[in-house]
Amino acid sequence: MMRAIPFLIAVLMLSQPMAASAWEEQPVLEFILANNTLLRAYRTVTDQYTPPDDTVDRMLEYTSVYGRTGIGGTDFRDQPFILQAGIQINIPLASTKEKRAHAMKAVEETRTIDEIRAKVLGDIAQLRQHEADLAATRKRLKFYEDKSGWLQKRVKDGYDEVTELWNIGQKLNEERAASERLGILVSSQQYQVAHYAGDQWQILLAYLKGKGALE
Repeated sequence: MMRAIPFLIAVLMLSQPMAASAWEEQPVLEFILANNTLLRAYRTVTDQYTPPDDTVDRMLEYTSVYGRTGIGGTDFRDQPFILQAGIQINIPLASTKEKRAHAMKAVEETRTIDEIRAKVLGDIAQLRQHEADLAATRKRLKFYEDKSGWLQKRVKDGYDEVTELWNIGQKLNEERAASERLGILVSSQQYQVAHYAGDQWQILLAYLKGKGALE
């Protein structure tokens, strides 16, 4: 009975729930939406199309001062040049066209945000799936490794046949191959999610790998 205890412990460990990854979805999504190159470009354009709230700001933005010089002079003033100056307003202070242009840019930005959010959430879900599969595979691998050691001792003591070791060895090889394949998939998916963050992708990648925090 005592010989079976290590194997029973391994079985109990296999039945325990897997620990969740350290990173969280919401901070990842917020970091991407704040740093994505395309969204930043849309944000800049929308800001440029935003009508000024203050009348003075609006006047300063759309009003220009001009000056012209020309040849002149009168009978009373002998001046070879005269200066003409004034203020020129390019567009009305209140413009329906201006507001419409801003609204269109805001709609385009919102639509792009929704599209990128959907893509990011899909890739995050895929990454979580790969991570869960990898965690389950590593747990099975540990289980078969423990069982292999347990069987080796039983075969040595004459309690089991050598064929049992061959069967466990085959399962070990299968789980090792699956673990390597899933490890590659996880790494590839981490890079894919991280690159949504534009030039901040390395910070996000480190966070996904559990090696840093989002700043």
